[in-house]
Amino acid sequence: MKKRLLVPVAFFVGAFFAFAGNDEKFEPSAAVSQAKVSPAKTQFVPVAQFRRLSRVDALPETAETLGVPAAWRGERVNFRGAFAAGGKDVKISVPKKQSLSGPGNFKIRISGVPLRYAVGQGGKQFADVVDFANETIVPAGTIREFWITADVPADAAPGRYRGDFKVTQLGKTFSIPLELDVLAQTLPPAEKWKIHLDLWQHPEAVARWAETPLWSKAHFDALRPLMKRLADAGQKVITCSIIEEPWNGQTFDKWSSMVKWRRDSRGKWKFDYAAFDEWVAFMMNDIGIRDQISCYTMIPWSMKIRYFDEASKSEKNFKLDVNAPSFEEVWGEFLTDFSKHLEKKAWLEKTCIALDERPDALTDAARKVISKYAPALKIVSANNHPTKMSEVVYDISPLFNYSGGNIAELAEKRRAEGKKTTFYVCVSPARPNTFTHSVPAEARWLGLYAAARRFDGFLRWAYNSWNKNPFETTAFGNWPAGDCFLVYPGNRASVRFERLRDGIEDFEKINILRSRAAAANAPASLKNAVAELDTFLAENFTVANGGGNAHEAQVVRAIELLDAASKTASED
Repeated sequence: MKKRLLVPVAFFVGAFFAFAGNDEKFEPSAAVSQAKVSPAKTQFVPVAQFRRLSRVDALPETAETLGVPAAWRGERVNFRGAFAAGGKDVKISVPKKQSLSGPGNFKIRISGVPLRYAVGQGGKQFADVVDFANETIVPAGTIREFWITADVPADAAPGRYRGDFKVTQLGKTFSIPLELDVLAQTLPPAEKWKIHLDLWQHPEAVARWAETPLWSKAHFDALRPLMKRLADAGQKVITCSIIEEPWNGQTFDKWSSMVKWRRDSRGKWKFDYAAFDEWVAFMMNDIGIRDQISCYTMIPWSMKIRYFDEASKSEKNFKLDVNAPSFEEVWGEFLTDFSKHLEKKAWLEKTCIALDERPDALTDAARKVISKYAPALKIVSANNHPTKMSEVVYDISPLFNYSGGNIAELAEKRRAEGKKTTFYVCVSPARPNTFTHSVPAEARWLGLYAAARRFDGFLRWAYNSWNKNPFETTAFGNWPAGDCFLVYPGNRASVRFERLRDGIEDFEKINILRSRAAAANAPASLKNAVAELDTFLAENFTVANGGGNAHEAQVVRAIELLDAASKTASED
């Protein structure tokens, strides 16, 4: 978590479902826009996938040429449409049970929901919140964008699918035509995806919004749909806190420790793992995220451990100094006890001690203690830039800006050793990123970059570290708007999150095609198509280009080449 200053922690009780249905209360007013051109008439048109519209843009008189996307069976495909209200407020509804029809009258269900506006950098509005409502109000002189999704079944018949997505207004139907080419290739379900996705979860933020006690049944009920959405994007890692405020209070909601530390009158440490056990078991058994447990941290930003002192019956802080004998003493006692507990739970081989942007000297100090007292534990490190510790840490993640050079070779070497190599974005870089104001193609660009540079995956803080009210603004502190969360309360996705998920699907498809093309009996046509795709990715998806302005063009061309390779694989 790369931050510039610390922000005081606050606590706010809000309504979990305050932003419900067609309630416009938490959407910014359309009146704030100062655009000179407003929609002149009521119309509904398809929109190119990465085009960004202002709330009062005039829509084209005729539909844009969108092309026909190609999809694997098991893939999710997103379309966009925009409805202009014209000269008066319009209330529109989305009919249920809409579909695309294909070969043998096989049907693919499509669903569409309105996008609501979020306030981003400089108070500017962006269509970002993927709502659940089947009704919405479109104020006069404005547009409402729709997010239209087709989840292609794994048993869909290959071929061309056609249909119309419809909305109604006072009995009048408006529709936009949609087409989709379904290929014979099949994308495995998300739980079998290879990407090592690590988006940091913040369960305490959900407790606040749901107005539930922490770790209560109601809290887990509120967590379930949000965490299932994360699992369905390929998430592999469970985020855990083993001390209070590992990042020294950089989020609106607290980061309470899932392990409670106590020290008795003789100076002996005692540890309560109840919350940790409940959270990990929930994520593994209920949600299906079970590959890795990342525990923050032995080297906190504040360099202290908060604990309850039984002698004085008060909270105290234990100061950490890696050069003092007390560092090994306290962590040696914890790691010995913790590893025994993990072994009993059969979680030991999955558990890592996680370090966030700590210098090599501090990382090495933690490594030495872990090796001595809990050698079965691994180390995860988001380490800003590659260092000599990159050779020994199990799961390493450099910041995007430092993820070029010979990283592909390093990742391949580490992969052969059973280690993970990813990259991350946070408050930095400015581009590419998933901020509210980021160009929509940037989120998908990140997944293609991971494939281009042969990374194992992608890391980002944070999945859901919400501010006081994300429906009023997506900003928090000095961080760029949207930096702290990719989804909204009430289990609402964002355009940013869905585009990131598109890039993750691209990552999976590329790696499947690479494996097929590498087979000894692979046809030359497939080898050539994959080689052309790989050449384009290597030349265009670079650190230097990431900071540029060509993300959309690069993504569009990469998708064209990926589709071409996929069609070649389908034909052979």
